[in-house]
Amino acid sequence: MSTQRSLASWELCRQGLPLLADAANECWERGKRFELRNDIAVSRSLKVLIDRCNWEIERTSRAA
Repeated sequence: MSTQRSLASWELCRQGLPLLADAANECWERGKRFELRNDIAVSRSLKVLIDRCNWEIERTSRAA
């Protein structure tokens, strides 16, 4: 697991969303993007971190 993904998972848990952290990790392990639902409020910095993780997954999927 990359540092970005570890940070995103930790931050989701810290904000009281451990099930979303598990869902995000499952998506990223399968090489898929993780999308937050619009009704879930998280900090802007966490949204950016999730976007970075999604970008990282897409980049590695294209390289393979």
